[in-house]
Amino acid sequence: MAGNEQRVSQSANNQFASDWSRDGRWVLYWEITPGTQRDLWVLPTTPDGKPAPGATPRPYLRTPADESWGRFSPEAPPRWVAYQSNETGRWEVYISAFPEPRGATRISTGGGQYPQWGAGGHELLFVSPDNKLMAVSLKMGADTVQPSTPRELFPLPLVDTGWSPYDTAPDGQRFLVRATPGQAAQ
Repeated sequence: MAGNEQRVSQSANNQFASDWSRDGRWVLYWEITPGTQRDLWVLPTTPDGKPAPGATPRPYLRTPADESWGRFSPEAPPRWVAYQSNETGRWEVYISAFPEPRGATRISTGGGQYPQWGAGGHELLFVSPDNKLMAVSLKMGADTVQPSTPRELFPLPLVDTGWSPYDTAPDGQRFLVRATPGQAAQ
């Protein structure tokens, strides 16, 4: 049954939700703020989507660089957040610990955007600067992430909307790709 939309956080700044943890306890979003631009924020929630009693949003990553498109790892509760940042001067994909960010590991090697966890949390997908869907196998330790070399899965159609051009099925075996009718992959 569909319900009415309800705003769960208040801010004068633009906010863009990017994920809700599988256990329903966290919402991850990015907010555009003066001075630091795009920052990742988290809000503790109840499984029915309401802010947890007494909960207030808090910054997860707030740096001079832009951070956006955060995605929780699939286990419950989540242990990691994948996100994109331009701290190197171009967009790259990173993974950092959750609930407190520490030990960020760069996943992309030649630029990347729109991270998405593969099935089981042992793979991360992202879009390369030349519009190819890339995959990285992950070896997850207690407090470490060891990424493989990124490998190309397939080229994506060129559709620049400022939003992720793909999504994955829960089993990680199929993709939904945004395309313009009649447009071939470049």
